[in-house]
Amino acid sequence: MNENQAPQKKGMSCLAMGGIGCLVLLIAAFLGGGALVAKFAPGVMDKIKEYQKEAEANPEKAAAKLGIKMIPGAKIVKEDDAKKEITFTVGGTQEELTMSYDGINNGNKPVIKNSKGEIMGNQPGATAPAVKPAEGTPPPAAPN
Repeated sequence: MNENQAPQKKGMSCLAMGGIGCLVLLIAAFLGGGALVAKFAPGVMDKIKEYQKEAEANPEKAAAKLGIKMIPGAKIVKEDDAKKEITFTVGGTQEELTMSYDGINNGNKPVIKNSKGEIMGNQPGATAPAVKPAEGTPPPAAPN
């Protein structure tokens, strides 16, 4: 044996060990993600199926309810399919507001009235200011 010759390496190279370590981390992340989906997906899928059924039966009402659910602190009080209205409360005032969703599919904006019957916000014919959000609610993001 020659003295200048490097000894033969035993085992795997650093690159192979690093690759196996990354593969193990990737598999662990995949299994963890699968566990999260298995735990939370049934509830989410039920809500999605419920929304799909409602949207097929009455798309205007489904769109109106989705819009109300996007308002922080809003709670639906009652729904009137005959008048095509949904009554809900918002934030700290707990004043009942009524949204008429008639004609949303035709491009009409929903009309929101307060308990006095005044049209709210910046809609044509509005006589009352828009509802102020509850204390601690962050302001909406500015449009781009």
